[in-house]
Amino acid sequence: MLPTFILDDAQTPARFGLLASLWANQLALPLWSLRPHFAGDYPDSHQHVAPAGYCVTSGLYRSDTLLHEVSDVAQLPLRDAIVVLSQADAGLIAHLPGERLHCETTPEALRLKKGELTLLEHSLAFPLPDSKALRIGLIAHEHDQREAYPANLDALYAAASSLAVSLDIRFLPPVRLSAELHELNDVEGVVLPGGTSMASVKGQIAVAHAAWRRNIPAFGLCLGMQSMCTAALQRHAEYHEAMLAEVAPDAAVHSFVPFDDGRHRCGLLPFPASAPFNRMHYNHRYRFNPRLLLPLLSSGVRVNAQTDEIVEGIALPGHRFWQGVQGHPELLSRPDAPHPLFTAFLQAVMTPA
Repeated sequence: MLPTFILDDAQTPARFGLLASLWANQLALPLWSLRPHFAGDYPDSHQHVAPAGYCVTSGLYRSDTLLHEVSDVAQLPLRDAIVVLSQADAGLIAHLPGERLHCETTPEALRLKKGELTLLEHSLAFPLPDSKALRIGLIAHEHDQREAYPANLDALYAAASSLAVSLDIRFLPPVRLSAELHELNDVEGVVLPGGTSMASVKGQIAVAHAAWRRNIPAFGLCLGMQSMCTAALQRHAEYHEAMLAEVAPDAAVHSFVPFDDGRHRCGLLPFPASAPFNRMHYNHRYRFNPRLLLPLLSSGVRVNAQTDEIVEGIALPGHRFWQGVQGHPELLSRPDAPHPLFTAFLQAVMTPA
Protein backbone atom coordinates (compact mmCIF):
# COMPACT_ATOMS: atom_id res chain seq x y z
CA MET A 1 0.00 0.00 0.00
CA LEU A 2 1.33 3.41 -0.95
CA PRO A 3 1.76 5.92 1.86
CA THR A 4 -0.92 8.45 2.70
CA PHE A 5 0.37 12.01 2.99
CA ILE A 6 -1.45 14.41 5.31
CA LEU A 7 -0.78 18.05 4.50
CA ASP A 8 -1.25 19.97 7.72
CA ASP A 9 -1.90 23.73 7.71
CA ALA A 10 -1.31 24.13 11.47
CA GLN A 11 0.74 27.20 12.38
CA THR A 12 1.53 26.16 15.96
CA PRO A 13 3.41 23.15 17.37
CA ALA A 14 0.45 22.12 19.53
CA ARG A 15 -1.76 21.55 16.48
CA PHE A 16 0.68 20.07 13.99
CA GLY A 17 0.28 16.33 13.55
CA LEU A 18 -2.55 15.94 16.05
CA LEU A 19 -5.15 14.74 13.55
CA ALA A 20 -2.58 12.67 11.67
CA SER A 21 -1.76 10.96 14.97
CA LEU A 22 -5.40 10.14 15.63
CA TRP A 23 -5.93 8.96 12.05
CA ALA A 24 -2.89 6.66 12.16
CA ASN A 25 -4.05 5.31 15.54
CA GLN A 26 -7.46 4.56 14.07
CA LEU A 27 -5.98 2.74 11.07
CA ALA A 28 -3.22 1.06 13.14
CA LEU A 29 -0.62 2.32 10.68
CA PRO A 30 2.85 3.62 11.49
CA LEU A 31 3.15 7.41 11.58
CA TRP A 32 6.05 9.39 10.14
CA SER A 33 6.53 13.16 10.26
CA LEU A 34 8.53 15.50 8.07
CA ARG A 35 9.86 17.91 10.69
CA PRO A 36 8.11 21.30 10.40
CA HIS A 37 9.38 24.74 11.28
CA PHE A 38 7.32 27.40 13.01
CA ALA A 39 7.45 31.18 12.89
CA GLY A 40 7.11 32.74 16.31
CA ASP A 41 8.17 32.15 19.90
CA TYR A 42 7.79 28.43 20.61
CA PRO A 43 10.75 27.26 22.74
CA ASP A 44 9.01 23.94 23.44
CA SER A 45 7.97 23.32 19.83
CA HIS A 46 9.77 19.96 19.59
CA GLN A 47 9.47 18.43 23.05
CA HIS A 48 7.40 15.29 22.54
CA VAL A 49 9.57 12.27 23.31
CA ALA A 50 9.50 9.64 20.56
CA PRO A 51 9.92 6.00 21.61
CA ALA A 52 12.91 5.91 19.24
CA GLY A 53 14.78 8.12 21.72
CA TYR A 54 14.71 11.72 20.50
CA CYS A 55 12.39 14.72 20.59
CA VAL A 56 9.84 15.50 17.88
CA THR A 57 7.13 18.08 17.27
CA SER A 58 5.03 18.50 20.41
CA GLY A 59 1.69 18.10 18.61
CA LEU A 60 2.48 14.42 17.95
CA TYR A 61 1.87 13.56 21.62
CA ARG A 62 -1.36 11.68 20.91
CA SER A 63 0.27 9.19 18.54
CA ASP A 64 0.38 5.53 19.55
CA THR A 65 2.10 4.48 16.32
CA LEU A 66 4.80 7.13 15.81
CA LEU A 67 7.99 5.73 14.28
CA HIS A 68 10.11 8.68 13.22
CA GLU A 69 10.28 12.38 12.47
CA VAL A 70 12.84 13.21 9.78
CA SER A 71 14.14 16.33 8.06
CA ASP A 72 15.01 14.74 4.72
CA VAL A 73 12.26 13.67 2.31
CA ALA A 74 14.53 10.84 1.12
CA GLN A 75 14.13 9.20 4.55
CA LEU A 76 10.33 8.93 4.29
CA PRO A 77 8.80 5.47 3.77
CA LEU A 78 7.47 4.52 0.36
CA ARG A 79 4.59 2.35 1.55
CA ASP A 80 2.39 1.22 4.47
CA ALA A 81 2.49 4.44 6.50
CA ILE A 82 0.83 7.74 7.30
CA VAL A 83 3.14 10.69 6.66
CA VAL A 84 2.33 14.13 8.04
CA LEU A 85 4.01 17.28 6.79
CA SER A 86 3.37 20.99 6.69
CA GLN A 87 1.18 22.26 3.87
CA ALA A 88 4.02 24.67 3.13
CA ASP A 89 6.26 21.69 2.34
CA ALA A 90 3.86 20.07 -0.15
CA GLY A 91 6.23 20.74 -3.02
CA LEU A 92 8.89 18.54 -1.43
CA ILE A 93 6.76 15.42 -1.98
CA ALA A 94 5.22 16.35 -5.33
CA HIS A 95 7.16 13.53 -7.01
CA LEU A 96 6.08 10.85 -4.54
CA PRO A 97 3.05 8.63 -5.23
CA GLY A 98 0.36 8.25 -2.59
CA GLU A 99 -2.97 9.65 -1.47
CA ARG A 100 -3.13 13.26 -0.25
CA LEU A 101 -5.35 14.29 2.65
CA HIS A 102 -5.58 17.76 4.15
CA CYS A 103 -5.79 18.88 7.76
CA GLU A 104 -7.63 22.17 8.09
CA THR A 105 -7.37 24.29 11.23
CA THR A 106 -10.15 26.60 12.44
CA PRO A 107 -10.44 28.32 15.81
CA GLU A 108 -12.99 25.70 16.88
CA ALA A 109 -11.70 22.44 15.44
CA LEU A 110 -9.25 20.48 13.33
CA ARG A 111 -10.69 18.66 10.31
CA LEU A 112 -9.10 15.94 8.24
CA LYS A 113 -10.47 16.15 4.73
CA LYS A 114 -10.43 14.15 1.53
CA GLY A 115 -11.69 16.64 -1.00
CA GLU A 116 -14.93 17.95 0.48
CA LEU A 117 -15.43 14.88 2.69
CA THR A 118 -14.54 15.27 6.38
CA LEU A 119 -12.91 12.05 7.59
CA LEU A 120 -12.14 13.10 11.15
CA GLU A 121 -12.85 16.12 13.34
CA HIS A 122 -11.27 17.11 16.64
CA SER A 123 -12.64 19.90 18.81
CA LEU A 124 -10.16 22.45 20.15
CA ALA A 125 -12.49 23.59 22.92
CA PHE A 126 -11.55 22.88 26.52
CA PRO A 127 -14.30 22.15 29.06
CA LEU A 128 -15.62 25.29 30.74
CA PRO A 129 -15.30 25.38 34.55
CA ASP A 130 -18.48 25.15 36.59
CA SER A 131 -19.19 26.68 39.99
CA LYS A 132 -17.54 23.73 41.80
CA ALA A 133 -14.44 23.57 39.61
CA LEU A 134 -11.10 22.70 41.19
CA ARG A 135 -8.77 25.69 40.94
CA ILE A 136 -5.41 24.44 39.67
CA GLY A 137 -2.37 26.67 39.34
CA LEU A 138 -0.25 25.67 36.34
CA ILE A 139 3.10 27.36 36.94
CA ALA A 140 3.71 28.27 33.32
CA HIS A 141 2.87 30.72 30.55
CA GLU A 142 -0.53 30.08 28.99
CA HIS A 143 0.91 30.58 25.50
CA ASP A 144 3.44 27.78 26.03
CA GLN A 145 0.89 25.32 27.38
CA ARG A 146 -1.82 25.96 24.79
CA GLU A 147 0.18 26.68 21.63
CA ALA A 148 3.45 24.76 22.05
CA TYR A 149 3.11 21.86 24.49
CA PRO A 150 -0.54 20.90 25.13
CA ALA A 151 0.03 17.50 26.77
CA ASN A 152 -0.12 18.85 30.34
CA LEU A 153 -3.55 20.40 29.80
CA ASP A 154 -4.90 17.29 28.10
CA ALA A 155 -3.64 15.07 30.93
CA LEU A 156 -5.26 17.27 33.57
CA TYR A 157 -8.60 17.38 31.74
CA ALA A 158 -8.53 13.61 31.13
CA ALA A 159 -8.01 12.97 34.84
CA ALA A 160 -10.75 15.44 35.74
CA SER A 161 -13.18 13.77 33.34
CA SER A 162 -12.51 10.36 34.90
CA LEU A 163 -13.33 11.82 38.32
CA ALA A 164 -16.40 13.71 37.02
CA VAL A 165 -15.03 17.04 38.23
CA SER A 166 -14.50 20.38 36.53
CA LEU A 167 -11.23 22.32 36.37
CA ASP A 168 -10.48 26.01 36.50
CA ILE A 169 -6.86 26.19 35.39
CA ARG A 170 -5.00 29.36 36.36
CA PHE A 171 -1.79 30.03 34.42
CA LEU A 172 0.86 31.47 36.73
CA PRO A 173 4.10 32.33 34.86
CA PRO A 174 6.92 31.65 37.33
CA VAL A 175 8.91 34.73 36.32
CA ARG A 176 5.97 36.98 37.22
CA LEU A 177 5.06 35.61 40.64
CA SER A 178 4.97 38.01 43.58
CA ALA A 179 7.53 37.66 46.36
CA GLU A 180 4.75 36.75 48.78
CA LEU A 181 3.20 34.26 46.30
CA HIS A 182 -0.25 35.65 47.00
CA GLU A 183 -1.28 34.06 43.68
CA LEU A 184 -1.39 30.71 45.48
CA ASN A 185 -4.14 31.96 47.78
CA ASP A 186 -6.65 31.44 44.98
CA VAL A 187 -5.68 27.90 43.93
CA GLU A 188 -6.23 24.48 45.49
CA GLY A 189 -3.33 22.66 43.86
CA VAL A 190 -0.28 23.43 41.72
CA VAL A 191 1.49 21.72 38.82
CA LEU A 192 5.15 22.43 38.14
CA PRO A 193 5.66 21.39 34.49
CA GLY A 194 8.75 20.56 32.52
CA GLY A 195 10.15 22.78 29.80
CA THR A 196 13.31 24.20 28.33
CA SER A 197 13.31 27.57 30.09
CA MET A 198 15.74 27.71 32.99
CA ALA A 199 14.28 31.14 33.84
CA SER A 200 11.32 29.24 35.31
CA VAL A 201 13.32 27.37 37.93
CA LYS A 202 13.61 29.93 40.74
CA GLY A 203 9.88 30.62 40.57
CA GLN A 204 9.13 26.90 40.60
CA ILE A 205 11.38 26.41 43.64
CA ALA A 206 9.57 29.20 45.48
CA VAL A 207 6.21 27.56 44.70
CA ALA A 208 7.52 24.17 45.86
CA HIS A 209 8.57 25.72 49.19
CA ALA A 210 5.19 27.41 49.61
CA ALA A 211 3.22 24.27 48.72
CA TRP A 212 5.22 22.34 51.32
CA ARG A 213 4.56 24.93 54.05
CA ARG A 214 0.91 25.54 53.21
CA ASN A 215 0.03 21.88 52.59
CA ILE A 216 -1.08 22.63 49.02
CA PRO A 217 -1.08 19.58 46.71
CA ALA A 218 1.85 19.94 44.28
CA PHE A 219 2.87 17.80 41.32
CA GLY A 220 6.23 18.22 39.56
CA LEU A 221 7.07 16.97 36.07
CA CYS A 222 10.68 16.60 34.90
CA LEU A 223 12.09 20.10 35.50
CA GLY A 224 9.31 20.54 38.07
CA MET A 225 10.60 17.56 40.07
CA GLN A 226 14.11 18.99 39.87
CA SER A 227 12.79 22.23 41.35
CA MET A 228 11.04 20.30 44.14
CA CYS A 229 14.19 18.35 45.02
CA THR A 230 16.15 21.58 45.12
CA ALA A 231 13.56 23.16 47.43
CA ALA A 232 13.88 20.17 49.76
CA LEU A 233 17.67 20.56 49.90
CA GLN A 234 17.37 24.29 50.55
CA ARG A 235 15.56 23.53 53.81
CA HIS A 236 19.00 22.66 55.20
CA ALA A 237 20.96 25.74 56.19
CA GLU A 238 24.16 24.42 54.60
CA TYR A 239 22.36 23.86 51.28
CA HIS A 240 20.28 27.03 51.29
CA GLU A 241 21.86 28.15 48.02
CA ALA A 242 21.65 24.78 46.24
CA MET A 243 20.73 25.17 42.58
CA LEU A 244 20.60 23.18 39.34
CA ALA A 245 23.94 23.19 37.54
CA GLU A 246 22.04 23.96 34.33
CA VAL A 247 20.75 27.18 35.93
CA ALA A 248 23.85 28.25 37.85
CA PRO A 249 27.04 26.50 36.69
CA ASP A 250 29.07 28.42 39.28
CA ALA A 251 26.85 27.66 42.28
CA ALA A 252 28.62 26.23 45.33
CA VAL A 253 26.15 23.34 45.56
CA HIS A 254 24.54 21.69 42.56
CA SER A 255 21.32 19.79 43.19
CA PHE A 256 21.27 18.38 39.65
CA VAL A 257 24.39 17.60 37.65
CA PRO A 258 25.14 16.28 34.15
CA PHE A 259 25.43 12.54 33.70
CA ASP A 260 29.04 11.45 34.13
CA ASP A 261 29.07 10.05 30.59
CA GLY A 262 27.42 13.18 29.14
CA ARG A 263 24.38 11.25 27.90
CA HIS A 264 21.00 12.63 26.89
CA ARG A 265 18.58 10.22 28.53
CA CYS A 266 15.67 10.29 26.10
CA GLY A 267 13.03 7.73 25.20
CA LEU A 268 10.28 5.51 26.55
CA LEU A 269 11.87 3.72 29.50
CA PRO A 270 10.76 1.38 32.34
CA PHE A 271 9.01 2.91 35.35
CA PRO A 272 7.99 1.05 38.54
CA ALA A 273 4.21 1.03 38.13
CA SER A 274 1.46 -1.27 36.91
CA ALA A 275 0.91 -1.78 33.18
CA PRO A 276 0.18 0.05 30.96
CA PHE A 277 1.92 2.79 32.95
CA ASN A 278 5.06 0.77 33.64
CA ARG A 279 6.96 2.91 31.15
CA MET A 280 7.51 6.65 31.02
CA HIS A 281 8.87 9.18 28.56
CA TYR A 282 12.17 10.75 29.63
CA ASN A 283 14.06 13.71 28.27
CA HIS A 284 16.87 14.96 30.50
CA ARG A 285 20.62 15.49 30.55
CA TYR A 286 20.90 16.18 34.29
CA ARG A 287 20.22 13.92 37.26
CA PHE A 288 19.90 14.46 40.99
CA ASN A 289 23.35 14.79 42.52
CA PRO A 290 23.91 11.34 44.13
CA ARG A 291 26.22 12.87 46.73
CA LEU A 292 23.25 14.80 48.13
CA LEU A 293 20.89 11.84 48.52
CA LEU A 294 21.25 11.69 52.32
CA PRO A 295 20.46 15.41 52.79
CA LEU A 296 17.46 14.99 50.49
CA LEU A 297 16.16 12.09 52.59
CA SER A 298 16.85 13.87 55.86
CA SER A 299 14.64 16.75 54.70
CA GLY A 300 11.71 14.34 54.98
CA VAL A 301 11.38 13.58 51.27
CA ARG A 302 11.14 9.93 50.23
CA VAL A 303 12.56 8.61 46.98
CA ASN A 304 9.78 6.35 45.70
CA ALA A 305 11.27 5.51 42.30
CA GLN A 306 14.92 5.05 41.43
CA THR A 307 16.98 3.50 38.62
CA ASP A 308 20.53 2.78 39.73
CA GLU A 309 21.60 6.22 41.03
CA ILE A 310 18.96 8.14 39.07
CA VAL A 311 16.17 9.57 41.23
CA GLU A 312 12.99 8.98 39.21
CA GLY A 313 10.28 9.95 41.69
CA ILE A 314 9.89 11.68 45.06
CA ALA A 315 7.12 12.17 47.61
CA LEU A 316 6.69 13.89 50.97
CA PRO A 317 5.02 11.56 53.49
CA GLY A 318 2.36 13.23 55.60
CA HIS A 319 1.69 15.91 53.00
CA ARG A 320 -1.61 15.91 51.12
CA PHE A 321 0.31 15.47 47.86
CA TRP A 322 3.82 16.73 47.24
CA GLN A 323 5.21 14.50 44.53
CA GLY A 324 7.37 14.71 41.45
CA VAL A 325 8.70 12.48 38.70
CA GLN A 326 11.71 12.92 36.45
CA GLY A 327 9.75 11.71 33.43
CA HIS A 328 6.73 12.93 31.52
CA PRO A 329 3.59 10.98 32.53
CA GLU A 330 1.44 13.46 30.61
CA LEU A 331 2.67 11.89 27.37
CA LEU A 332 1.14 8.50 28.25
CA SER A 333 -2.18 9.95 29.36
CA ARG A 334 -5.17 9.53 27.04
CA PRO A 335 -8.75 10.88 27.24
CA ASP A 336 -10.10 7.42 28.06
CA ALA A 337 -7.10 6.35 30.14
CA PRO A 338 -5.68 9.21 32.23
CA HIS A 339 -2.34 8.68 33.88
CA PRO A 340 -2.90 7.60 37.51
CA LEU A 341 -0.46 10.20 38.84
CA PHE A 342 -2.63 13.00 37.47
CA THR A 343 -5.73 11.31 38.88
CA ALA A 344 -4.08 10.92 42.29
CA PHE A 345 -3.09 14.58 42.27
CA LEU A 346 -6.65 15.74 41.59
CA GLN A 347 -8.02 13.32 44.19
CA ALA A 348 -5.70 14.94 46.73
CA VAL A 349 -6.99 18.37 45.71
CA MET A 350 -10.56 17.13 46.19
CA THR A 351 -9.80 15.80 49.68
CA PRO A 352 -10.16 18.44 52.43
CA ALA A 353 -7.00 19.26 54.35
